[in-house]
Amino acid sequence: MTILLRYARVAACVLGILFTGTAPAAAYPDKPIRMLVPYPPGGITDVLSRSVAELLRKELGQPVIVENKPGANTALAAQALATSPADGYTVMMAAAATVVMNPLLYPKLGYEPVRDFTPAARIAETPLVLVVRSDSTARTLADLIATAKAKPGDTSFASTGLGSTLHLAGELLQLETGTQLLHVPYKGSAPALNGVLGGETHFMIDSVGSSIPLIKGGKLRAIAVTSAKRLPALPEVPTVAESGVPGFDVSTWFGLLVPKQTPAAIVTRLNAAVALAVRDPSFRAQFEAVGLVVPAPIDSAAFAKFIQAETAKWAPLIKAKNISLE
Repeated sequence: MTILLRYARVAACVLGILFTGTAPAAAYPDKPIRMLVPYPPGGITDVLSRSVAELLRKELGQPVIVENKPGANTALAAQALATSPADGYTVMMAAAATVVMNPLLYPKLGYEPVRDFTPAARIAETPLVLVVRSDSTARTLADLIATAKAKPGDTSFASTGLGSTLHLAGELLQLETGTQLLHVPYKGSAPALNGVLGGETHFMIDSVGSSIPLIKGGKLRAIAVTSAKRLPALPEVPTVAESGVPGFDVSTWFGLLVPKQTPAAIVTRLNAAVALAVRDPSFRAQFEAVGLVVPAPIDSAAFAKFIQAETAKWAPLIKAKNISLE
């Protein structure tokens, strides 16, 4: 009778775990976590991811192993996340492209953000900066706009590729200023910047992190930043809004995603750990020095609403310009 009673109690515990899912969440994490990064090693996203992984290791008490999985404008890593177990042990350092741009640009993507992912935590934003060659006659955004309006279609801007945030920022600037600009896509930031430095294009809207060494080195002139506020890394550079384009506010951003059916308690645990991590003064100082903005933490639901707002912002522009990628 005692043995039967013991088995009954064990069975009750197992059933409780299966039906409530609380025990696994309460024990989370009890093994290493894998963080998918959709870009190659060495770039700002990789550096950011490794810093976040180390801070999460301290907060969660388990190793967070970074796995670089670049390709297809972040889609390869996203597809890997979509097919991973929803147990909190695979997360992704997603970019705006992953959940906002790609679904609007690719007819066949291989994943669907709302169906496949839960936004766990927003981490950082990357404002952009409009740069020209240091010997350019354009010293302000007003100068550049005046030149573009004087000769429609002659003023060119470089980007990291069709449909990239940098390309779409240029298209939005064109729309908001009533200019006709020539888009010149390159395969990556370095070739695009070389296009500006070599005089192949007139300007580029680039991430602050990749342009700031050239700005500080005197090879590029920063005309305006695309954020709503000036940046600590470039305090003397006005915003696009200050420069005559009211309401202009463009940034790319990064945040953690998990598979859709991940238990809510695990999502909350990850969100809380990220919130503690990004408040670390050395973390904030490291990335704000290269132009990233570390915003105040928000919960998972607020992050989901932020993504919805970003989608609503870019969808009309992409549709109006008929931009599509295969």
